[in-house]
Amino acid sequence: MMGEATAAEARPRSQDLDLVGWLVEQLQERINAGEITAGTWLRQAHLAEQLGVSRTPVREALRRLQAMGAVEVIANRGARVRLPSTRDIIEVYELHGVLQGYAGAATAAFITSEQLERLAAAARLFRQVVEDLRTRTLGTAEVQRRWYEANTRFHMVIIEASGNRHLAEVVEGLHRKVPRNLTWIALGNDVRRLEKDAAEHAMILDAITRGDGAAARELLISHARHAGELLIRTVDEIGPGYSPQWR
Repeated sequence: MMGEATAAEARPRSQDLDLVGWLVEQLQERINAGEITAGTWLRQAHLAEQLGVSRTPVREALRRLQAMGAVEVIANRGARVRLPSTRDIIEVYELHGVLQGYAGAATAAFITSEQLERLAAAARLFRQVVEDLRTRTLGTAEVQRRWYEANTRFHMVIIEASGNRHLAEVVEGLHRKVPRNLTWIALGNDVRRLEKDAAEHAMILDAITRGDGAAARELLISHARHAGELLIRTVDEIGPGYSPQWR
């Protein structure tokens, strides 16, 4: 997690820069990475101190996150990270399938050798995560961090290589509705689930390497569908009474 000093050094110093926008990015990234989990209550005073700002921009950042669907404000209680509904997950992952499928087909045709190597490196990292979990070489938090890194790299390379300049922005908007880290919660410490996830990414890599756009599209659509189904089961298990901690 970003420390207070680091956050303070990294934040925009010019009044011309959008401090609230920076705060939104910081909080959204922590939510996506699982550093701030679904159901976490967000205390303005604590966040302001941690990020080295006053409460006013934090309050506005939470309002923006609420408008994006990442945070919900409960009357007389405050703001907390929103747990998506089943309908949210179904709709978001249907779009993920369409968008990632489109990107995969284009990537198979246009990917450069440098991009392909980065995609392969992310796929290797997935396999290493499985091995680390199986052998308990690393703690759960570090394994989660590496899986998040691999997943982010892999899918962002596909979006980048597709050549569509607007696709990344659209996909990021979907992650505000259903954070990336929820997929890790669904996979949990289940080695078999992680092996299946790593295998799906390996098949996508193979299709793109072969230049088979049709296969890449179908594999990415299937991958999104599997992730959505797993997330729905996980959210149903968590239930409506979630409230794990304060931040």
